[in-house]
Amino acid sequence: MEELKFDLDALLFGKDRVEPRTRTMGAMLPVVAEPDKMPEGMEDEVTYYMYREVDRIGNIRYDITRILSLDLCTERNKTFGHVHPPSKTGTPWSEVYEVLSGEAHFLLQKIIPSGVEDALLLSAKKGDCLLVPPGYGHVTINAGKGDLLMANLVSDGFEADYSIYAQRRGACFYEMLDGKLVKNEMHYGSQFGLREMASAKFSSQFGCFEPFKKGNLLEVAKNPKAIEFLEKPEMFC
Repeated sequence: MEELKFDLDALLFGKDRVEPRTRTMGAMLPVVAEPDKMPEGMEDEVTYYMYREVDRIGNIRYDITRILSLDLCTERNKTFGHVHPPSKTGTPWSEVYEVLSGEAHFLLQKIIPSGVEDALLLSAKKGDCLLVPPGYGHVTINAGKGDLLMANLVSDGFEADYSIYAQRRGACFYEMLDGKLVKNEMHYGSQFGLREMASAKFSSQFGCFEPFKKGNLLEVAKNPKAIEFLEKPEMFC
């Protein structure tokens, strides 16, 4: 894949110019550990850019996200966080990510009525892919010194649910500027741990991840059967 180019805030992809949606520091306040640490007058400062439908393969969108390298109220910059709802078959939707440049930490969590069933911090660098399995909410953290650029493939058949992250002031852990991981005990309790591993190692336990070990998202998407599980969640394996 060719290096992506930007003109001001717009993404230049082939012959297309894609304007972004943005998330500001003020909009991130519901999910940060210390909202009172936001510098005065920074409410409208953009923290990340979302380029939706940069490309399309049937009902599957190819999106790109650019997460800036900045201090997010004493945390490393991150996305707001969301979870995928169940499909008509009852199986929640899944998603695949690829790091295009920079370093990422993907914070995945599986929540059940009794608390946190599973929490993972998955590391990824340029060229690494991550499979977000059904039932896991996720936040992406910029773990590097420069901007983080990543792509994703996801079905257009559902709307992501951001509400649990807004209600519980973010994910079950915060990653601070010094890399320290702080448990969000006030909203999730304390009776759970955190598994840490490489994104590829975690994703490799799932059979449908196999094609993504060898190619980038757009290369894999050329084979419709390789991404069929994104449109039919019940086929996830």
